[in-house]
Amino acid sequence: MSYVLGVDLGTTFTAAAICHREAGDWGKVEVLPLGSRSAAVSSVVFFGPDAAVLFGDAAERRALAAPDGVAREFKRRIGDRTPLLLAGEPHTAHELAARLARWVVDRAIEREGGAPEQVAITHPAGWGEHKKSLLVDALSEVGLGGARLLSEPEAAAFDYSGAERVEPGSVIAVYDLGGGTFDAAVVRKVDDTRFELLGEPTGVDRLGGVDFDEAVFEHLRATVARGLDDLAPDDPVAMSAAARLRRECTEAKEALSTDTEVTIPVLLPSGHTQARMVRGELEAMIRPALDETVELLRAAIRSAGVAESELDAVLLVGGSSRIPLVSQLLSQRLGRAVAVDSDPKSTVAQGAARAVVPVAQIVAPAPQPPAEPSSPPARPEVADIPLVVSPPSTTRRRVLRPRVLVGAAVLAVSGVVAMGIHTVSDVASTSSALAPTTEVAAEQPAPVLPAEVPVAEQKSPAVRQFAQPSPTTQTTTRKAKPEPNTPDASLPTTGTSAASSRSTSTSTSAAKPLSRQLPPTTQAPPPTTQNPAPQTANPPPTTDDPPPVTQDPPPITQDPAPTVQNPPPTTEDPPPATQDPLPTTEDPPPTTQDPPPTP
Repeated sequence: MSYVLGVDLGTTFTAAAICHREAGDWGKVEVLPLGSRSAAVSSVVFFGPDAAVLFGDAAERRALAAPDGVAREFKRRIGDRTPLLLAGEPHTAHELAARLARWVVDRAIEREGGAPEQVAITHPAGWGEHKKSLLVDALSEVGLGGARLLSEPEAAAFDYSGAERVEPGSVIAVYDLGGGTFDAAVVRKVDDTRFELLGEPTGVDRLGGVDFDEAVFEHLRATVARGLDDLAPDDPVAMSAAARLRRECTEAKEALSTDTEVTIPVLLPSGHTQARMVRGELEAMIRPALDETVELLRAAIRSAGVAESELDAVLLVGGSSRIPLVSQLLSQRLGRAVAVDSDPKSTVAQGAARAVVPVAQIVAPAPQPPAEPSSPPARPEVADIPLVVSPPSTTRRRVLRPRVLVGAAVLAVSGVVAMGIHTVSDVASTSSALAPTTEVAAEQPAPVLPAEVPVAEQKSPAVRQFAQPSPTTQTTTRKAKPEPNTPDASLPTTGTSAASSRSTSTSTSAAKPLSRQLPPTTQAPPPTTQNPAPQTANPPPTTDDPPPVTQDPPPITQDPAPTVQNPPPTTEDPPPATQDPLPTTEDPPPTTQDPPPTP
């Protein structure tokens, strides 16, 4: 599996990151663990008396026993040709930096099982050509001649562009406060492969986390003066205790970035004690130095020829940039928010690895998305043609329409049958009512009247049953004929004549309900008065009958309203019938002759 490697050679810590290529595609950048307790290790080299060379955590452990063979913060001395004497042997600073870089590459080879395709090593932005050339020559001597040198602000910008979208032409300010140096620079993105420096980078070679550690150590010296003053420089035990105390100061400084108060153990040959320290005390000691770094960043921005409001982002890089006072001062002075990485110690290393990833191979898979739009047109053909939603709804309508038609037909037939039943019952009742009347006319009317009274009572329910469902056409016919019948008032005096019999028969045939009611009304007024009683006992429609009986003229004059209400026309007929009892009894003979013309 191929990969690329990025190395950040810091003044106090060294970090590394790798990016793998799988199936032709480059994956995410990940941190390469170098130490047993953390991914980053101390930039420490140890030369033992047995010619052994150790780096990182192992060098720190051996330094307690043989402090004369340990080299720390040698990055600050790159460019100085005065060698460092370690275990009795001279070594230059750029040589030590190259040896440390070689050790990191070897750790990557052990972990990945092969050499990286490309290696990028970072350096401060303020380095000139002399320092960079010294480092390049030293890297060639350890087998890293093909390594690419990259400035730390550029590497930080590459890492930021991997997490956030950065358009070409964007301007980014980088505030890099590490363990031993401070750098400030402004970069602009040219394209996906390169960032360029704008203006002149600024910085301080001896300002960083170690200086803050020293400030904490001096605070302890003032607090516990007697114990620290007794430490002899030539006493190995005293020097070991002093080195242990310095590590405690570093951890206390880092802890105050998240906590507001810490307790520092002080373990000395003369005795053990502890000291208390709060964040406010640390900020008061380091604030002058932080104010200087903020002004150096603003100077770098002015040198780049851009206004502070034109910056697209302000990045905080380096372990010491996690101090809360740093972001607070920058936000106040620049008037904008700043971006802090979750792991500022590895930000530069990850950006270095991203910078050497072949961009052509990263972009190579990109042409695949244009090929995808060619396939979607096939989907609408399959989805639109077969999946038609209208057929299910059509079949439902076809199923419902016959049901509606059948229901309508059943209702129509039921109505016709009901009408036929009512018509037949009416005809039967009419004929039955006329038959006894004819017999009464043939015999003596006086003796038959008492026998006919119950007959009229039996026929009254038939009148009510017909009056409720009777059509309006029949009711209208009955009301249209009363006007010709009004002159029949003279019939009782003149007797029965052919003309009167014709008019009576005609009115009887035109309004069959009238002929049904005539028999009970002609026999005697008492049956008429007795009829309302059974009608009131019937359903609510029959209770409306009595009021129209007493008020005959209003229903007659208002033809449309009584026509809708069936009971009023039925009760209106008795008044003319009561006025002509004798002619009514004489009319039945012509009535019996009417059925033939009725069909």
